[in-house]
Amino acid sequence: LYQKFALTIILLGLLPMAVLATFIANKMIKDYSSALRGQYEQAAGYVASSMESMLDSYNTISKMPYFYNFGAYDAQGSYLSFDHFRQILFGEGYEPDIMEEERKKDMGQFLQYIQSVDAYISGVHVIAQDSHGEKQSFHYSVYNTFFLDPELFEKNVAYEEIDKTAKNLILAPPHTTAYFYGTPEMVFTAARNYFDLRGTVGNTPYVGTIFIDVDLKKLERIFRSVAFTGNEVFYVVNEKNDCFYSSLEELTGQNVAGEIQDLSAQKDRLIIRTPQNAYGLSVIVSLDQETAFGDVRRMQQMMYFFVAVSALALLAGAFYFSRRLTRPMREMMEQMSMVETGYFDIELPIRSKDEIGVLSKRFNQMSSALKTYINQSYVAQIKQNEAELTALKSQIYPHFLYNTLEIIRMTALEDQGGERVPEMIEALSEQIHYLIGPMQDMVPLEKELDIVSKYIYLLNCRISGKVQLMVKARGGSKIQVPKLILQPIVENAYVHGIKPKKGKGCIMIEAAVKDRQLEISVMDNGVGMDGEEITKILRLFESDEPGIKNEYNWQSIGLKNVHDRIRFLYGEEYGIRITSTLAVGTMVRILLPLQRNEDSGWAGEKIGGRYDSDDTGRR
Repeated sequence: LYQKFALTIILLGLLPMAVLATFIANKMIKDYSSALRGQYEQAAGYVASSMESMLDSYNTISKMPYFYNFGAYDAQGSYLSFDHFRQILFGEGYEPDIMEEERKKDMGQFLQYIQSVDAYISGVHVIAQDSHGEKQSFHYSVYNTFFLDPELFEKNVAYEEIDKTAKNLILAPPHTTAYFYGTPEMVFTAARNYFDLRGTVGNTPYVGTIFIDVDLKKLERIFRSVAFTGNEVFYVVNEKNDCFYSSLEELTGQNVAGEIQDLSAQKDRLIIRTPQNAYGLSVIVSLDQETAFGDVRRMQQMMYFFVAVSALALLAGAFYFSRRLTRPMREMMEQMSMVETGYFDIELPIRSKDEIGVLSKRFNQMSSALKTYINQSYVAQIKQNEAELTALKSQIYPHFLYNTLEIIRMTALEDQGGERVPEMIEALSEQIHYLIGPMQDMVPLEKELDIVSKYIYLLNCRISGKVQLMVKARGGSKIQVPKLILQPIVENAYVHGIKPKKGKGCIMIEAAVKDRQLEISVMDNGVGMDGEEITKILRLFESDEPGIKNEYNWQSIGLKNVHDRIRFLYGEEYGIRITSTLAVGTMVRILLPLQRNEDSGWAGEKIGGRYDSDDTGRR
């Protein structure tokens, strides 16, 4: 009844309200997006138009050499004004002995005159050829009186790459005025080629190029005249995507082709780009739509808030009336809450044969079945874990005994006098006595180290004492560890590390406590392993295989067994970690939770002390 009543409320009330709110919100966002795009397109267009007007003025200024009236005079009278600039460059009309001085003076006055035309002109330069074809350059700045580096200037304006036949204004990307003495300023350069107009039409030889440095504050002033929000990023770029100006100062003067491409690929940004103006510049505005639509999103959220409040009011009314209609179900709901807490001994009274009575009967059956199922699953899981752990521990014992008996057999074959075999059998009997006992026994670390020392003793009987054992484990009698976790690792260190080096080497065992965890390190100076071998072992740790199967037998059974037993006992974060370097050796770290005798008084200090093995392996 409650579901039917709630569904009616949703279909007739909430759903139409949500659809209407969504339609209005989407329409609002669409219209706002269109208006916002139009606004930014208009602003970007205004900036582009203002830049074009600004560059028109510098285009006109760059033509001043053709109208320059100040020039040299000779006895014949003044030269035509359009040719004065060339005459100054070629030194015509000057006395030879004072030509250089006078020409430099006249050119300085001309450059000073051009700079005085506009307050944002930072410097004026001329690079030209005289009448003999020799390159000459003139530089002037009212702000910086000493010109330092002609080569740096030519590099910044790409003089060698300029098309010497171009008749239009040429723009060089922003750069610093480091070629002048003083504090460098960021400028862009407007350049124009100057030609000798005395020839016939179509035959006007190149004379030189005039360069006008314009302070970037000129462009900044244009952008400040537009009321941007401050959340957008804008660029002024040429056809090569060289950045003439950007709100990100570090990009000014850089090529931003990569940044522009990245922006275009971002779907969450609004990108506005104006067409290139007559000088090849375009304006790009990039705006984060999340920021741009912040106001309308807040309005949308407010709308959804009122819809949610209305929905809650409708649901509250539905709940109130449904409770009155479903009062007989309250008792069952209270009993359900007890089941949720894990209490299954519930027996609902069955007072009728209608749907409520049938539901109560089925609920009682469900509660009983659920209790039975949980009990069975829980007990079965515990038994399964115990069986798997017992199987793992049982697996390592014959593996260890087989290897040890093999050592005694080989020694017996080689030892004609039979002097060592009885001692070895005695050592083996001590190890067998250690192995026999409850499967889940925890033993002192000192016992584990003693078994390892006996194993090394047996091994050295076979190979004439070539393996040295060093142990740093003070307080080992106070620390509890699972039984038989060190011997398989020490055996691996000899078989796979030291034995390939003709059986001579050293094995060190060190125990330490870090962050309330016990870390036992077994290190050897054997042949080591490469990354591929370590990867095989790590894959083995994650698999269900007992070891690594090669052509003849299984390998790393003991290593896998120790790792699995530790993880069964303590969890996934514990186990074995391996690091190795070829021709240096291998280190196997065993990570365990710290377990100690309660009456030992040991509080986790650095485990120290040492005992070594002699040629027989005895401590």
